Amino acid sequence: MTRTSATHVQQPSASAPRAASPAASALAINGGPKSVTASGKERWKHTRLRDGWGIAYYLLRGQATSATGKGRVELFEKRFAQLAGREYGLTMSCGTATLHTALFAVGVGPGDEVLVPSYTWHASATAILCCGGTPVYCEIDPTTLTIDPADAAKRVTRRTKAIMAVSLWGNPADMSAIDSIAKQHNLTVIEDASHAHGALFAGKPIGAWGDIGCFSLQGGKAVSAGEGGIAVCDDPRLYDAMLAYAMPVRVGSAQKAATFDTGLMNIGPKYRPHLFGILLAIESLNRLNQLNALRRRNWELICEELRDSEWVRPTRTLPGAERGGYYEFKLLLTDPARHGGRDRFVAAAKAEGAPVEPDRLKLLHQYAFMRLGGPQTVDGLREAEKRAPPTPSLPVTEATAERILTLPAFTKVSEAYVRQAARAVRKVAEGLRA
Repeated sequence: MTRTSATHVQQPSASAPRAASPAASALAINGGPKSVTASGKERWKHTRLRDGWGIAYYLLRGQATSATGKGRVELFEKRFAQLAGREYGLTMSCGTATLHTALFAVGVGPGDEVLVPSYTWHASATAILCCGGTPVYCEIDPTTLTIDPADAAKRVTRRTKAIMAVSLWGNPADMSAIDSIAKQHNLTVIEDASHAHGALFAGKPIGAWGDIGCFSLQGGKAVSAGEGGIAVCDDPRLYDAMLAYAMPVRVGSAQKAATFDTGLMNIGPKYRPHLFGILLAIESLNRLNQLNALRRRNWELICEELRDSEWVRPTRTLPGAERGGYYEFKLLLTDPARHGGRDRFVAAAKAEGAPVEPDRLKLLHQYAFMRLGGPQTVDGLREAEKRAPPTPSLPVTEATAERILTLPAFTKVSEAYVRQAARAVRKVAEGLRA
């Protein structure tokens, strides 16, 4: 795959003033004044439908199905594929379905290993299990929270078939390094871009680096169908394989290279999306650039306020990368023990009025059923603790996971609120001691 040179490095602006160090200020949890006084009302509406008449038209004509892939479905797929820098797009019922179908299309099956970070939404790994493959969990970069390519390279074996590259929270993974590893070992790359709508790495869209890029269109995502997903690729044979797996009826007429003769039948689950969701997704896609611009600005405000903080820092964006989608904003405590633990820190930040939460993801390698490979059965699930291989050693991931804080992906809120929330976090970081 061709690469383009990096033209944009996302850096916090240095133009806005920052308040003086609040270390000496009394914390609200101890009776001091709250830091956040501005309204935090979010004025961005995730799913907004102007095309009510269009829905009524389809329903009245009895065309409430997406089976043929024509009309609005085709329109959305073409537009999204263009956004992602790909030739083909295929909508499905959810992001997990796209991952499952993509892994099938590249040939992952029993006995095959797929490299995947342990710190990710569980669907990145369950899709591997659904194909009968074995997830091989890798460390993350403790500053970006994305897969560590150097660690992934060490875990390649003769059974490794693919790499699952996750651009988590809209922060691009190091796709150049992943691409190099894949070429060196003749691996396929599946991009889990569920959070990264509109993100770039080295000027190239996230979703355009791997053999197949997979996006979620779930209700909270930057492009939303309520529930849905879309896979994008350039290879017509991979597109045809995904059709054959997931799209009954459509597989008979929409193949690009006439790869499979299945009639109207598919050989996997029916992962067809609902037309209503596609109409929502079109409206959402129309507003993606605006959403990303608003979230980018708010992320930069947070980075400004936390600049040079010793005890809490924003996650790092790699040189040449540009975030997109965002989904959630992630911060890192330098030393949670200094504050009496992360939960105590969160309680103090909430007392200041900042909408801070501890990170919500589970580390997948710590669950026995997530370490099982091969075809899955319910009996195997019940006996996972007995049958699973030992828990792999991922010390960097485990230590990092205990330091992650979450802020909402602020979209259409006031600058005053964003700054006050960030200052509240900094105030607690500097003032709360164990």
